[in-house]
Amino acid sequence: MIAIGAQYYRPPNPPASDWADDLRRMRDNGFDTVKFWACWSWMHLAPGRIDFGDLDRLMDLAADCHLQVVINTILENAPYWLEQAHPEARYQDADDRPIRLTAAMNTPGGGWPGLCFDNPPVTDAAHQFLTRLAERYRDHPALRTWDVWNEPHLEPASYFPDRMYCYCPCSLAGFQRWLMNRYGSLQPLNETWARRYTDWAQVAPPRQFEAVPDLLDWRAYWFANLSRWLTLRAAAMRTADPAHEVMTHVALSGFTGQLATHTLDEFTLTGPVDVFGTSSFPTWLMGDDPVEHLFNLDTARDAAAGKPFWQAELQGGRGRREGPRSTPHPSPDVLHLWMWNAYASGASGVMFWQWRPELLGPEAPGYGLRAADGGPTGRSEAAARFAEVVNSNHLTPWHPDPPSAALLVSRRTALLAYATDRTMDLYAQAVLGAYRMLTDADVPVTILHEDQIEANGVPGHLTQLYWPMPAVSSDQLAASLAAFVRRGGRLLAEAGPGEYTPSGWRRPQVPFAELFGAMLGEADACAAIPVSLRDGGALIGTWQRDTIAALSAEVLGSFPDGTPAVTANHLERGTAIQLGTMPSLAYYGTRDQASRLAISHLLGAEPRCHAARFTQPQPGLITRPGQLTNGRHGVIALNWSAKSQEIEICETSSTVSSSHTGATRRTVRAGELIDLPSHSALLALTGSE
Repeated sequence: MIAIGAQYYRPPNPPASDWADDLRRMRDNGFDTVKFWACWSWMHLAPGRIDFGDLDRLMDLAADCHLQVVINTILENAPYWLEQAHPEARYQDADDRPIRLTAAMNTPGGGWPGLCFDNPPVTDAAHQFLTRLAERYRDHPALRTWDVWNEPHLEPASYFPDRMYCYCPCSLAGFQRWLMNRYGSLQPLNETWARRYTDWAQVAPPRQFEAVPDLLDWRAYWFANLSRWLTLRAAAMRTADPAHEVMTHVALSGFTGQLATHTLDEFTLTGPVDVFGTSSFPTWLMGDDPVEHLFNLDTARDAAAGKPFWQAELQGGRGRREGPRSTPHPSPDVLHLWMWNAYASGASGVMFWQWRPELLGPEAPGYGLRAADGGPTGRSEAAARFAEVVNSNHLTPWHPDPPSAALLVSRRTALLAYATDRTMDLYAQAVLGAYRMLTDADVPVTILHEDQIEANGVPGHLTQLYWPMPAVSSDQLAASLAAFVRRGGRLLAEAGPGEYTPSGWRRPQVPFAELFGAMLGEADACAAIPVSLRDGGALIGTWQRDTIAALSAEVLGSFPDGTPAVTANHLERGTAIQLGTMPSLAYYGTRDQASRLAISHLLGAEPRCHAARFTQPQPGLITRPGQLTNGRHGVIALNWSAKSQEIEICETSSTVSSSHTGATRRTVRAGELIDLPSHSALLALTGSE
């Protein structure tokens, strides 16, 4: 069975007088899991003195209600006595401005943003707190999982994305040690950074934009550093409690825009944990966009690399109080289908943020699945109906079939955009535009990180690879992509592949001439530009236009002036296709149907779901073939469109049609058409129970 539940306790919310009734109602709603925050500043009152009173009672109440508990250990609110003893450990920005502990949106009980864990006294005190927690609850019958870091990122960036962190003395010393280990001596550092340092004491991180190589190294240090912090937390918890799983969950995919500012690349955060997860606030942060929601889910799943992953937070009610930007409650039918999005992507847990709205801070009265007094809402009833489908059908986690197509994402390209443009928005739009093109064509994809390709090559099950905005490439990445094509893969790269080195230097000549069978000449900026394809298709690109000289490649498409815009080079068993512009960026804004069809055709990534298919495919109709843990195969079909749609069942199947108002179960014969209403889902399973 999958875990279904909600976040409940974050001090000082909710009132203790409501705890027993609320947890009983949660169980009556069909939920089996609840999350409690263990806030360092709230509990650790003085050295050696921890107040376990609230958690003791909550854990016992959960056990009485047959609820399993995720304890979320929150170290991003440090005790005030620790700040008083070690003021040098406060986070500092590039202008040496320290942040004093305070209350904030995500910590109404104070202590935000915590203290910098590069300082040994902070790490030691935090690990003592984690150890005491684990020793206290490791034998409690309600305990399910430890979530050791809630939405890991460089915490102050949440409120100050225009500032860079952390420049406290210990972080500066740590960066210098990291550079010494990376470069060995000053000479290679000077060559990379274009400096003439004569002593390591002169070396320091950048404190403004446009110092490209050193800014890239400064961010690389922090990605490695946050991974180290997570490893230490997980190790401390496992040492004290080896019996329970350790997890973490990110706020969202860093590739949607926060990778550079928040130091958030989910692919760097999955190694130390047993379970991974992501938060999703589709109405508040995604404009009710189901495709962006799916991107975040798919990225978390693929970053987990086979480990279980959860929809660890899912928006339950209206967004935070934010003046005219405040967002409304999601409708019950939309909330119900968000849960199916998570399940179809492979999530083995769906947890709402949160059960009832808080009563203090900017999140009051936001995000509650229930009303402020704990009473039911249409949203909680919709969640209960999803839980009923899962529980009555004994559904185990869904394992999506491995897609044959992948989207190549690059932390280095995102950081290059950040270093030069002061924002990575352009790269985020390219990634989301490319994902949307394929999802709108109902083509499932794997999100494949450049780190994975450099370490292990392109996975063998993949046959198509789309590379949006491919500005940065290492030699190892280039070699792995060439090997992928030679073995029979199909690579589709947008304009300027490998224009820049991983250190941010513009190469005098763009590489990959042998792979793509073409030479790239001068590149120019451009507005929207049409491309005519030889087979009669068309697409729209934007932002960059390359001059392409075909060598061994054949020309598949042209710009309006007749010059090559698309080439294809057949290399051994595979094909490398070069685009002279950025269709992903154009599609992000236009949703052009011709571009969607053209890219799917060029990539050779047609929908391949054999279990069921929509009779009139269009954006908003999504199928995810896969299987349950018990091996029963089938398909999940999602109708996000505004109209009812017909879906043809291709194999005799037992089906569950699910909407926020209820579920219908029946056996459907091969070739039968089923009407799937707007904002509803269908689960079709072949074979017997």
